[in-house]
Amino acid sequence: MNNKKILEDLIKEKAILISDYDKPFKLSSGEFSHYYYNSKNCILDPVGLDIISDLLLKEVRKFKVKSVGGLETGSIPLVTAICLKSSLTESDPLSAFFVRKEPKKHGPQSDGPLSCFEGNPLTPIVIVDDVITTGKSVINKTLNRIKKLGMEVSGIICIIDREQGAEELFKENNVGFHALFRHSADFKKYIDNKIDEKRKIYEQKQKKQLEVSSVSH
Repeated sequence: MNNKKILEDLIKEKAILISDYDKPFKLSSGEFSHYYYNSKNCILDPVGLDIISDLLLKEVRKFKVKSVGGLETGSIPLVTAICLKSSLTESDPLSAFFVRKEPKKHGPQSDGPLSCFEGNPLTPIVIVDDVITTGKSVINKTLNRIKKLGMEVSGIICIIDREQGAEELFKENNVGFHALFRHSADFKKYIDNKIDEKRKIYEQKQKKQLEVSSVSH
């Protein structure tokens, strides 16, 4: 079994969460969904992080960049592992950094152009993320801030693309994009089956409640 297949199975086992049918998850966008990708369950798993960093490093190298970075906190273990792997296995190691959601309010560079950055961004750059949905937060909170430093972003890479407009948005911003997995191709069928199982459980409970109610009356 190759590494990508091992990771796919690990994502199904640890990262895909299915809600009760009548209690969908609320997403950060405000929308509701019966499934949720909690990729950190794989990223913070020793086997998961080892494979993820290998696969991401391979894709990062295709862009011929000098550093990798992303938004806190999801990207921090990813860029750290990619940086470490590049130093152990290659002669041209990558620098790593992450972008703060809010500027630093103390210490060096707290009021300068690097107030939102930790680490050592070197141009050109690849942005790394775990799960991307619409891509808007990547553009607004990461890409645009990097560009304000006068640096070039060659590409954006993620573990899972939920396929809700990110690829089109990145094309509009003239930046390359690659996802290790895509929702429709890799996980939709599995997730739909799990949701259907939850639906059947919910309907059985509803049926029993109606039967109990009718008997009591």
